[in-house]
Amino acid sequence: MPLHTLAKRCRRLSPLLAAPAALLLSQGEAKAILTYNIFESGGNVVVQASGSLDLTGATLSTSGLCGTNGALASSAAFICTGTDIGSPQPLISITGPRVLPGSAALFSASSATGLYTYLVGKFNLFGIDPAYVSNAPIVGSATFNGETLAGLGFTTTGLIGSWTLDGTSESIQVFIGSPSPSGAAVPGPLPLLGAGAAFGWSRRLRKRIAAPLITPPQA
Repeated sequence: MPLHTLAKRCRRLSPLLAAPAALLLSQGEAKAILTYNIFESGGNVVVQASGSLDLTGATLSTSGLCGTNGALASSAAFICTGTDIGSPQPLISITGPRVLPGSAALFSASSATGLYTYLVGKFNLFGIDPAYVSNAPIVGSATFNGETLAGLGFTTTGLIGSWTLDGTSESIQVFIGSPSPSGAAVPGPLPLLGAGAAFGWSRRLRKRIAAPLITPPQA
């Protein structure tokens, strides 16, 4: 093939290569996200935590704990997954909504597995197992038997809440709907080229929501 013909074809291809390459670069620079997916499975409601977080620079606020294995309460944007750690631990200051849509008020999940996480938007606090290492995978869940999304007042799917960890660019997001097969809450990067290229509240727990188990910050 003559050199001048090859050069012309390369110029035509360059815009097609630039856009996917930019997408891949932005993927590499993207900040980490912890995602909570709330969905129905087998006649139960499941809250599944997945993703990762870089806690470098995060602002510590106070100490506390969930106090139960699994929780979901709309009025306080309160979510717990995994096995409760059993003693107060440092909590991270976050910024975001203080309530979630719906009327969920579920405590002591029928089962809870994986890494402990604790979100309470009402007080702008987030907690995670103190053994967690930044950027490691976060996998945890809480299952509430016999519940439905409709019964909890969740009438639409999609993103219902998003928080930022103070002092970082890391995010926490809550979705109604099951995670994608890959476990990601958002579509993955597009391929560069190729044939497939295409564009019952207990009294004790009520008190816990009104004033969670937190201790004042040290002076």
